Amino acid sequence: MLFRSSVNRIIFALDTTNLDKAIDIAQKIKNKIFTIKLGLEFFNAHGKEGVKKFNEIGITNLMLDLKLKDIPETVYKAIKALDNIQFGFLTIHGQGGKSMIDKAKKAADEIKSRPKIMMVTILTTLNDEDLKTIGSNSTVNEQVEKLATLAKETSVGIVCSGREAKNVRKIIGADLLIFTPGIRMNKDNKDDQQRVCTPMESIKNGSDKIIMGRSLIKGNIEENLNQVAASIKI
Repeated sequence: MLFRSSVNRIIFALDTTNLDKAIDIAQKIKNKIFTIKLGLEFFNAHGKEGVKKFNEIGITNLMLDLKLKDIPETVYKAIKALDNIQFGFLTIHGQGGKSMIDKAKKAADEIKSRPKIMMVTILTTLNDEDLKTIGSNSTVNEQVEKLATLAKETSVGIVCSGREAKNVRKIIGADLLIFTPGIRMNKDNKDDQQRVCTPMESIKNGSDKIIMGRSLIKGNIEENLNQVAASIKI
């Protein structure tokens, strides 16, 4: 049994270069999730033509997880180049700065899909020690909070771990979206993730949507989705 309000919380991370497999999975689960996330692995293999295959089966609110970070004009032109596909969300790195974020928003408003910009804070594979190795004196929490303030100033959504979601929600308020990766069920392996939460922990902390891939792809995907939906029944 699927819990409809819970299903609407799940973004399925479809990380593969196998287009036929991706479309087959999407066909089976598209009515059991909020949407599908396509990342660099898929996009570098299949580009916009691959995205169109999802559009053809009725999935038009895709999350394109491209994590753009470059000079503002390059990001602007990169997003404008996505004009002839349908998708609902696009990720950029918050560390690109306010000017880049503003240009990303401008480009997004000028293309047909008008996707919502989601700002990535600190990757969930990183911890405080990792930040030190790249010259940051801030903790993960401190850096995420600074970027959350920037997100509020620029009115973009946030991608952050469930551990930081509670503080992020306090900073950005109720109107901006929080999407949360690094989601694991209690029985799952953390894999390469440093900052993980269960689905329910993330929702309780203020996340609007949870992003899951590896935990769902192992075994029977539809049964795994049922378990996740049941765990966040509200």
